Amino acid sequence: MKSALLDQKFWRSFAKNHWEKKPLLLRNVKSGLLEMSAAEIFDLLVLFADRCRELNDPTGFKFYTEGVKADAEDVLYVLPLKSDKSLAGYHKRMNSQFPDYCLVCDELLQVNLKKQNLLTEFTDELYRHVGFPNRFSEMGLYLGNYKKTPFGVHVDSCGVFSFPVAGTKKFRLWSAAYGDQHPELDRTFNYEKHKKHSQLLEVGPGDMTYWPSSEWHIAESDGSFSATWSLGVWVDKQHKDMFSDSLKNLLDAKLGAAGTQVTTTFKSLHGNSGEVTELPPAYVQSLKLLQKMNPLELQDALLQDWMKHISLQGFKSMPVDAAKITAKSKIQLRHEKSLILWQQSLVNKKNHHIAFGGALLESSSANLLKLIKDLNTGKACAVNSYLKGTQLKKDLSLLQVLADAGACAQVCMEKSTRP
Repeated sequence: MKSALLDQKFWRSFAKNHWEKKPLLLRNVKSGLLEMSAAEIFDLLVLFADRCRELNDPTGFKFYTEGVKADAEDVLYVLPLKSDKSLAGYHKRMNSQFPDYCLVCDELLQVNLKKQNLLTEFTDELYRHVGFPNRFSEMGLYLGNYKKTPFGVHVDSCGVFSFPVAGTKKFRLWSAAYGDQHPELDRTFNYEKHKKHSQLLEVGPGDMTYWPSSEWHIAESDGSFSATWSLGVWVDKQHKDMFSDSLKNLLDAKLGAAGTQVTTTFKSLHGNSGEVTELPPAYVQSLKLLQKMNPLELQDALLQDWMKHISLQGFKSMPVDAAKITAKSKIQLRHEKSLILWQQSLVNKKNHHIAFGGALLESSSANLLKLIKDLNTGKACAVNSYLKGTQLKKDLSLLQVLADAGACAQVCMEKSTRP
């Protein structure tokens, strides 16, 4: 079978004909994402499950048996174990206890350190052709022997790319127009009379499906085991909401304590005729603050928020495996394409803003900026060759924040000072 290559020709066609328009099914996809095999997915599941057990918190996992959602305190007992050895091994253990089960994980991005670059290669091309998401993309997983999606026919606010890694997966889809005409579809399991108006996509390992955020859908099965990971691109945040969020952050900083008042003092609410002629003092003072604002302040604030947003590379979260950074450390970018972002302040030219993984910092250190620029070239850098002097402690603290956000990793550990 001919491979489906995700090249520039594909992405141009996808953006024009399918993105937020209609579903797509590709067989035998040729993409680095296929390295996300059943074995890789199992390793990620165990890693995240171990973290949940350590924290005694199953957030990110959901478990259903015969369509009933398990209580959070019970989920920890049914998560994958390293001793299961594989997805098939986990299924064997679960199948012996549950004739119909579904495990859902919405947070695999948190532990997808080794394969993160595969996702970013895919999403970089997607965003280049359809635009950067105002909300985020997230990596999810469904596995089990469940006969239907446990919460019935539904519609999400995200476009979905789906990649089966085990078994055969069937997705039944209805258009937005049909769903609007038939609200009884919402969350139902009884849709026999609607099947003739649906589209059925049947896929297996090596295939890829996509459907727009407006498509009503449900997964179906004959009870055989399947495992499918997906990339959901949320498209439910409009530009006006992004812009107003940035303005709110700016107003919070400008107004300070005055902006937190929960009542407004006034001289008079209105005249005897009901005419309103004046603003209360709090509004007048706030208006004066805005009128005095330098246009560069507004541009600088918007630029900071935009930089913070794109520093997550379009994802909900970034995988983190941070080590303690000291002056003796030698570090490099964790992934060569995951650059540390920076910009010179438009208001104070001596300062610059730095962002990675949703963390936004401000610094006046030329040494720290030089280190960041060299890291972004792919160079391995000895920290003590850059950071020194009276700003050393502060620069190390900022560098540690970037490391904690997943920006950089140590090339080699410090040499022991012990004899």
